[in-house]
Amino acid sequence: MKVIIDRFEGEIAIVECDGRMMNIPRALVGDAKEGDAVMITPMGRNADLPEEEHPHSVFERLRRRRRRRGR
Repeated sequence: MKVIIDRFEGEIAIVECDGRMMNIPRALVGDAKEGDAVMITPMGRNADLPEEEHPHSVFERLRRRRRRRGR
């Protein structure tokens, strides 16, 4: 999924994806800066992230939201 980083608020990255703003864990965008466009892909679990911030959990939540919205 390609996102554009709008800004950071603590450990949260506010990004734009498909014209919508969403919050994702800052750890998912690595060393990227505000204004950068980055590709985020599902990957395995990261031991240093809480379960709700694991990339696979974030992508699953996004997938469910899109289905509910009919996309």
